[in-house]
Amino acid sequence: MSDLTPSDSRQVAVFDDRPFFEKALIYGVRERIVEPQRLAAILDDAAKGMVQIAEYFGTPYLRPNIEEARTRIVNLVSLYLEEGCGGDLAKAARSLRDNTFLSHSRGGSEMLKRLWAMPEDGSYGMLVRQSQKQFLAEWSLRTPADYRQLLEQRQGYQLTVSAALWFAEGLGVPASTISTVSVESIIRTALLVNLAGQAAASVPNAAEFAATLAVIRKKGVPGKGRKRIREVFQSLPDAYHAVAERELKKLEAEDLPKILDASLPLEELVQELEPLYFLRDFGPEDAGQLDAMISKDWHRITRGKTDDSSLLTVFVCLAADTPPRPVLTRTAARTLIRKLRADGFQRPPVLVFIRGFAPYAMQADLETLWNEFFPEAEAYLLDASDTTLTQALAFLKENCVVV
Repeated sequence: MSDLTPSDSRQVAVFDDRPFFEKALIYGVRERIVEPQRLAAILDDAAKGMVQIAEYFGTPYLRPNIEEARTRIVNLVSLYLEEGCGGDLAKAARSLRDNTFLSHSRGGSEMLKRLWAMPEDGSYGMLVRQSQKQFLAEWSLRTPADYRQLLEQRQGYQLTVSAALWFAEGLGVPASTISTVSVESIIRTALLVNLAGQAAASVPNAAEFAATLAVIRKKGVPGKGRKRIREVFQSLPDAYHAVAERELKKLEAEDLPKILDASLPLEELVQELEPLYFLRDFGPEDAGQLDAMISKDWHRITRGKTDDSSLLTVFVCLAADTPPRPVLTRTAARTLIRKLRADGFQRPPVLVFIRGFAPYAMQADLETLWNEFFPEAEAYLLDASDTTLTQALAFLKENCVVV
């Protein structure tokens, strides 16, 4: 490379894997941009800077610390020069001529500090993050290419956070009240409530969220909801469009098919989707509201009965593939016994019913109740030697409700 010319200044970076500072300095000396006295000043500043960095990250009295400090300061200057000069060696050499070496080092350090201050991920109000010193210790040993990769990633996070705060404002939620949440969940929630065509866009609690899902499931996405989404995008700053469109596509491709799938119980749907959305705090009054909404089919079938005998009556009906009811007449009980002896006595339908309709807090106990009851019930109700159904009826009277 002894015949290097100014026109080659950009090509050198492609074939030379040395730190950009070294390439720029060598280029500057060869092209007589950096004069000998300026070179001496750079070397003098470099020695001072290495000691300062070694003291900051450790001690200046151990050789490994000094060697590591040399790597750090070269990387910092390289980062500042390469990013600021766009990889142009001639421009970088002129910067070394016109500005002190230590100012370049500080410039690289400031770039890393700004990078550190950017969001680490797609959450907002993170309580714990890497300290600035730890970050500088790690990233002053990394390459400009590593810096650019992380910068692009964190700029994406920053853009998403900014978009989420814009949507939060539309939901009436001040940024100061948001802590440690996925910013995508805020955007998704805003899109959902608008897509549902609700009268006023606001952050729902769990019960209101379930109600929104139930309305969409029953009526589909209303035309006014589509109109509201178009209006939201018209007022949305251009910089946030890609972020919002990404979340809208996720909602339409991943969430809507589940919401519209009537075979998926509403309680199960809420449990699956709730972590993806930003909801208001859930208080005791919300629990009752949510339970009443999700479990309305449960209450309709059980007629509000909560005692074991009534519930086992419902379960036996389901296991015999007959309409479930919490009480049987003697005649209905005899008919049920004959049917299950003819068609079979099934355990799974009851478990499916419990998981699909029972209040979530009751499900484990109800499954235990049924699983413990089933073997004994099977033995009595399917006993072929009981031709008069006397023992089977007595068993049902003892454990279920037969009048």
